Amino acid sequence: MVTTRNGKEISIDPTFLESLLQRIVPSKIFQLISWNCSPLGKNKEESSVYRVSCTVLIKDDESQNYTLIIKVLKPDFMRNQVNHYYYWKREALVYDSGILNQLPQDIRAPICHAVEEHSDGSVWIWLDDIAIEPIQNDWSLTHMCKISYLLGKYNGAYLTGTPLPTESFLCRSWMRSWVEVCTAYAKPIEEQKAIWESYLKEFDDKNYMWELYINNRVRVNSLLKTLELLPRVFAHQDVHWDNIFLEKLNDRDSLIAIDWQFASISGVGEELGRIFGYALLKKKISIDKASDYKEELFLNYLQGLREVGWDGNAKLARFGFTTTASLRFIMVIDKLLSNLEQDNRNNEKDRSSHLFSVVRELLNMAEESWDLSSEIT
Repeated sequence: MVTTRNGKEISIDPTFLESLLQRIVPSKIFQLISWNCSPLGKNKEESSVYRVSCTVLIKDDESQNYTLIIKVLKPDFMRNQVNHYYYWKREALVYDSGILNQLPQDIRAPICHAVEEHSDGSVWIWLDDIAIEPIQNDWSLTHMCKISYLLGKYNGAYLTGTPLPTESFLCRSWMRSWVEVCTAYAKPIEEQKAIWESYLKEFDDKNYMWELYINNRVRVNSLLKTLELLPRVFAHQDVHWDNIFLEKLNDRDSLIAIDWQFASISGVGEELGRIFGYALLKKKISIDKASDYKEELFLNYLQGLREVGWDGNAKLARFGFTTTASLRFIMVIDKLLSNLEQDNRNNEKDRSSHLFSVVRELLNMAEESWDLSSEIT
């Protein structure tokens, strides 16, 4: 039993750890001398991540250091359905299945060495420790364009001959599940309207924005139905600055992707919409540059699709992109309304102003999606 810096205890069997190391590098004779465990990032309610640092004795009385990563998934009956966008056990099943060993060129995941089920119901994933710190970049337009291009190649491979995974634990209606969860937690429409009218008086276009919100709210199911008709790809669905990294392999850009808990069979373009909407919300894309980012990211994604031979209608990918990004308005509207009263009391209106601007951008994208839907169906 080891107590980590955040006070959480995990129990690692040293015999298992030693045998795992022997399997990883079978040409050497190991004896585990010492090891320690430290948490990485925040300990989340649903999962936690640790780095295990080991010192082992090899031939000729030499010692050597190795590190491994453990990701601990904690059971959650609220997320215990395979069609839930955040099915609690999915990432372990994805790694254990070997799907990630068969990814197309120019994208890879950490090597998985073991998946363990523990008596408390948790599942441990033992992974290679990839040195991502030196390759973490700020989320610049140039950086995002490279990632978008490579994601286009990755998704496009499944449109041009690479077989789609068929495992049942992969979500096949990811966006619908996410929308249903967000909608269930949202305030009732009457309460939303009351807060909107009370605390957005100084926003000149608040009435127009409310009307736009209501119009697009009733379109959500129709947009989802069209989204589910798009050509299908194997998607990561959680691409952002902490989960995907650029590396150079043989003088060419390539991707390392971690955190596969949202792995899904999704529509072409959905992967890109997730990137854009989340980055906009988290201020990785400034509002005044949103239009430029939107067009550049899509052009690079489309270029990646074309690079691997997909010659389908670009409007299909555009619809997947704009719809997936825009439907984030459901969550952002409720987040905005939840913040308004607190921001007003504390005289901190910048946060609400940002969220209002994000809502405006997302609703405008929803309008574009609606127009596109009539062209592609």
